[in-house]
Amino acid sequence: MSFPKTLSLLSCTAIVTGGTRGIGKGISMELARRGASVALVYGNPARASDAASTVAEIVALNKDIKAIAICADLRDRESPKRIVEETLRALGTEKIDILVHNAANPETTPTPNVTHEIFDTVMDVGLRAPFFLTQAAQPYMHPGSRIIFISSTSARSPSPGITLPLYAASKAAGESLVRSWAFEFGHSHGITVNAVSVAYVETEAVSVVPAAQLEAYRMASAKITAAAPRPGTPDDIAQIVAFLASDSARWVTGSTVANLTRILVIGVKGVTT
Repeated sequence: MSFPKTLSLLSCTAIVTGGTRGIGKGISMELARRGASVALVYGNPARASDAASTVAEIVALNKDIKAIAICADLRDRESPKRIVEETLRALGTEKIDILVHNAANPETTPTPNVTHEIFDTVMDVGLRAPFFLTQAAQPYMHPGSRIIFISSTSARSPSPGITLPLYAASKAAGESLVRSWAFEFGHSHGITVNAVSVAYVETEAVSVVPAAQLEAYRMASAKITAAAPRPGTPDDIAQIVAFLASDSARWVTGSTVANLTRILVIGVKGVTT
């Protein structure tokens, strides 16, 4: 499939955390469809076979690109450096064009029951890993490179029917990083930094949510999602990410693009509704 030049990602190199399933898989496949070689990061060694299958799907989709799966525990402080080094080596490149921070831990433990271990796990995966993976990747990025953070509408308003205090806090902090990095990396390196704020999307990841909470969240989200009275799909989100990764979005930075009625685009200088 061919794309207009400003929407093509031909010859780009991308890293997508949580890239082998759910929203991350959808993003990885769309970036590859548009011409990017992709490193898909996943955390559970037991999913190695599934990761290999996803890589095979991507290569079959576009035989002109390369794709690899990297198993890395994002809680490990050595992982960011290893992910970047393995991406460059395996994909045979010296640059990183697109970095997508998608991995997260949708922890539903209510505040009275949160332990230090639960707190650390959510923040390590959802906030510390994006920070230090960006730090590791930035020397290999260039003017026109993209950093994209997958956020959640829970960062700015409670998720209907579901308890996500730590997850919401990690996403709100991530959006703050996006705004800071947009200035820091924009002027100094010509890199754009944006977030995509996601409402309810039907993926395997939501299976960890208690059934009653999940159904309430599903029904409430369908009522307030602007585009259609249905849950989102990984491809819905992937199309937004692919646009932000493309040259068409070269003048978009420091923004959070959301798919919820009450928040359309949250810019650096305020909120547009």
